[in-house]
Amino acid sequence: QVITIIEGWNVYEIAEYLEKENLVKSDEFIEFVNNPKHDLVDNYSFLDDKPYGVSLEGYLFPDTYRVYKNSNVIDLVKKMLDNFEKRVTLGNIERIHFSGNSGYDTLTLASIIEKEVRIPYDMKMVSDIFSKRLEAGIALQSDATVNYITGKGLVQPSYNDLEIDNPYNTYRYKDLPPGPIASPGLNAIMAVIEPVVNPYYYFLTTIEGEVIYSENYDQHLTNKAIYLD
Repeated sequence: QVITIIEGWNVYEIAEYLEKENLVKSDEFIEFVNNPKHDLVDNYSFLDDKPYGVSLEGYLFPDTYRVYKNSNVIDLVKKMLDNFEKRVTLGNIERIHFSGNSGYDTLTLASIIEKEVRIPYDMKMVSDIFSKRLEAGIALQSDATVNYITGKGLVQPSYNDLEIDNPYNTYRYKDLPPGPIASPGLNAIMAVIEPVVNPYYYFLTTIEGEVIYSENYDQHLTNKAIYLD
């Protein structure tokens, strides 16, 4: 049986898909990835800097897989983690650490980038923007992190959504959220490792998917009025 895990899916979307494919029950999959068995986790060195007890969100590598129809949860998760190790970590772990980030922070930022923009070049641009904002103590203000809390897919979350007191709300909290919000693909991960340096601090994505960049907040507000209001 062939399955395809899409870039930007979170664990709940993956679980729903696997149940539709008649492989495992959604709640069984979610229970396992949110409370991963440590004998499995201990087999992967790239999980060493994952905070103890947190879920495998972000590590279930998006790709097309050939699986057995009688696969269980452990089989499926192991296949995705094996692929993460093969596709992401080989040759890149040293570069991640050289950049000054932990693997977990890199994955967290990559997951936000994955949900914000689609084109690899824009991913690298946004990576530099987010890194500058984190360094300057400016909130990321990522709509994708708010949508992760609410389960919505809005281009512009509502005012009430933006006021939610949750550490994943990057409008209210200036640091990275506690962990990844989705499974990023290789392009998003590489964007964190290899950002494109630029003068911008803000960006927005139009309904058509075009990314508009701004050097300052006033310019950003003007672009929002033009492209989103």
